[in-house]
Amino acid sequence: MARIPREIVEAIRDRTEIVEVVSRHVQLQRRGNSWVGLCPFHQEKTPSFHVVPSKAMYHCFGCHASGDVFRFLAEIEGLSFVEAVKELAGPAGVTIEERELSREERDNLRKRATLYDVLEEAATFFEAQLWTGPEGEQARAYLQRRDLSAELAREARVGWAPEGWTRTLDHLQRKGFPTGLVVEAGLAKPRPGGDGSYDAFRARVILPIRDDRGRVIAFGGRLLEGDGPKYINSPETKLYQKSHVLYGLDAARRAVGQADRVILVEGYFDVLSMHQAGFRETVATCGTSLTPEHVAKLRRLTRTVVVLLDADEAGTRAAERTLPLLEQAGIQGLRLQIPDAKDPDDLLREQGAEAMAGLLARAEPLLAWVAARKVAAYGLTAAGKARARDELAEMLHGLTPGQVAELAPVLRIHEGELLAWARAHAHRAPDEAPRPEPRAGWRPHVDAVHLLWLLVHRAEEVGDLVRRVDPGLIATDAVLARLVSRLLQGETLAAVLDDEEDPGVMRALAAIAARSALYAPDEAARAVVEVLARMARPQWDEELALATADAADAARARDFDRARAASTRKHVVSLRRRSLDRALDTADLELAITLLEPDDEPADALP
Repeated sequence: MARIPREIVEAIRDRTEIVEVVSRHVQLQRRGNSWVGLCPFHQEKTPSFHVVPSKAMYHCFGCHASGDVFRFLAEIEGLSFVEAVKELAGPAGVTIEERELSREERDNLRKRATLYDVLEEAATFFEAQLWTGPEGEQARAYLQRRDLSAELAREARVGWAPEGWTRTLDHLQRKGFPTGLVVEAGLAKPRPGGDGSYDAFRARVILPIRDDRGRVIAFGGRLLEGDGPKYINSPETKLYQKSHVLYGLDAARRAVGQADRVILVEGYFDVLSMHQAGFRETVATCGTSLTPEHVAKLRRLTRTVVVLLDADEAGTRAAERTLPLLEQAGIQGLRLQIPDAKDPDDLLREQGAEAMAGLLARAEPLLAWVAARKVAAYGLTAAGKARARDELAEMLHGLTPGQVAELAPVLRIHEGELLAWARAHAHRAPDEAPRPEPRAGWRPHVDAVHLLWLLVHRAEEVGDLVRRVDPGLIATDAVLARLVSRLLQGETLAAVLDDEEDPGVMRALAAIAARSALYAPDEAARAVVEVLARMARPQWDEELALATADAADAARARDFDRARAASTRKHVVSLRRRSLDRALDTADLELAITLLEPDDEPADALP
């Protein structure tokens, strides 16, 4: 198998008239330096689709689809990138000389293809168990109780994993898939004693997780009865990295373009209920916080995200964490909280789609909502307002004039006064002396440098550990999160540098590449856990401070339920931090990394 060298691809792009290719599918009219027409990727009445020949690209200001001539041809005709390149090579007068892939590259491509095959076969098996197997009756009854139509369930490819330890594994083995491949796909687990493997999903309603092209890459499983966690997900694999995947996005893409918004919910069934009610622009993360990679996907489709997470404390914190990611990406974040702490599925079943539409119409700006929470926590004294202002500025890496205008009435600070403060603090953190000549580009914290060094020089020792931690620990620095994501996907440092323009990033990566002896291989695992722990502590301290303030405020207001909830939060955070310190003191790296994973467990599950 061969790959087309980059210089050949560039030659074909340079010799291809993008206007001529696009005009085969879209009626274009010249407008200045651009050509304009109705977008072929979403329904519209007013042309917003622009082709810019000087940049050799297209862009739709309605659905935000964009790309070069290869992407356009691939999207419009359903081709792969390589097929699109070959399609245009002949008319461009370019002969494609393909480079032979190495054995390792061929093995990796073959393994990826085979992983898709085994996951597709598993999805088909689970579907058959739900709709035709006698054991699927309880699952079908469960879907009926949730008012989920058979039509939508079939569209989402909902299934049922039968009881028994090896039913799915046995089926896949009969289909010719070796046990090792089934384990690698996340469908089976080796027995602790080393004697064989067993099914990862048993007696659960199955929800296939699909990539942007609709291919099954993982599964979520919902327990109906008995002991065990209510939901489990596939582990991360070569195909499935939860920080990159949004459940339901493959089915929501067209609706997002039409509605010009995304609705972000928490659960798989919330997505399905919203789709069934007509809100098909709804997606969910897969058991993790929103990440920069998620936001980058959404930004290509829309500039409006409605955050519709649960009203409990975990959902509230998750909503707050989305704010800097959305603001930095230039996306308007809106917050919608359903009354009586209901989730979207409950509201739709009890009150219907009209009630949901009415609530969505009243969604409030996420920035103002977060500001109001901080004001409630710290009060409207001069000190309280200053603390809320400082925390918001730190969260957003400074305040823009637009943010100042939105925050001033919530913080009860005169807009002119707040704007003057923001300008005075534009290049420095709160309480830090001004820096008249700030360094250009990204300025990484020392822990960020160490983490990147370990991923560049000791990827084999630390890669799996970093994949396990809550992406929210890294997502506070969008540049770091992007670099970590690319390195975890196996991209070389040279490839990352090729795409970087930020001088700070280039300086940091060049220095990291030049330093080859920071940690020995046998020191790497402990080093990365300690680095990640240092990155987690400030976030946990912030949670502890907020919970402490909330508890005190609730006690003054004699709101004892809220006071107890805040005290519980304080206990959980304190316990987690003490447990982490003990784990590091005793070199229990497995316990330490477990404590740094996404917080999906109840408080009493902490060690």
